[in-house]
Amino acid sequence: MSDCHDLFTAFHEKIYLHSDKKKSLRSSRNAIRSKIRKYFKDTLKLTEPKFYGQGSYMMNTTINPIDEEYDIDDGIYLQHLEDVDGDDWPTPSTVHNWVIEAVDGHTDTDPLDKNTCVRVIYKAEYHVDLPIYVMQGDHPKLAHKNKGWIDSDPKLLTEWFNNEVSEKGNQLKRIVRYLKAWKDYKNSDPKLPSGMILTILAANHYVEDDQDDAAFAATAKAIHQALSESFSLSRPVFPSEELIADWSTTKQDNFLNKLDSLIKKAGQALEQNDKAKAAGKWIDVFGDRFPEFEPPEKEEQESSAARTFASPPILGNHGRSA
Repeated sequence: MSDCHDLFTAFHEKIYLHSDKKKSLRSSRNAIRSKIRKYFKDTLKLTEPKFYGQGSYMMNTTINPIDEEYDIDDGIYLQHLEDVDGDDWPTPSTVHNWVIEAVDGHTDTDPLDKNTCVRVIYKAEYHVDLPIYVMQGDHPKLAHKNKGWIDSDPKLLTEWFNNEVSEKGNQLKRIVRYLKAWKDYKNSDPKLPSGMILTILAANHYVEDDQDDAAFAATAKAIHQALSESFSLSRPVFPSEELIADWSTTKQDNFLNKLDSLIKKAGQALEQNDKAKAAGKWIDVFGDRFPEFEPPEKEEQESSAARTFASPPILGNHGRSA
């Protein structure tokens, strides 16, 4: 059987969001925060809002996307409405317009007003989604343009996932990143689930293994088995809701079929004795960002053997003679 853990490690290095990129994204996010604070203070004459990052950025599961468009979620929490009766709150469309006016002109592309957030777009390289909340009672309300002020508590989901990682280990984060990279490679197919759904599924059905390739394959298989028995997924924290049961049969079958194809290719990779062929199967899953296996050149092997002839062999990370 092939052990491609080292190739997965190299692949993870490519898709992992490193500190220099995080710093750049954080700087852009903070510039937006400053403009919104200034607008509330100087133009609206209202208490400045507070901010709380959410989603994959806060869970540290963001990946470097193939199309280079990063997605950051930054929640805006309106302080001046916390002591105001909910019946007297402005409409979600009104608070969306406040944020749109605050960030207008910040980038060359006009801000996009979506149902759940305002999106600031940076030349297609990345975008910052700005959902708007009011914290009143135990949980915040989200300004949804179509549904009004609705229950939503993204902080709880981040805390839940971080607790899962504390219990199960950092390999869980890597499995989430691999699933997102698989989805990213299949991005021409819009029927695959969101990163949030993949994250919850991975945490719920995580299978630990010393090798990332085996853990990824086993986790994907466990997800497929669970959804084949009952195609449902509940949000693990407030507000408790069903996330996928309302999917059409076509959408369900598409996801299960894509998972089944992934699992079969993963199984073939794990069963291969030829590591180069095993890597080829993983390239079928992830695309050409996944590295090919390059066996050591014969000359390098002979040179290495000559250098170490008089010395005992030293085992490397993967049990090979160094």
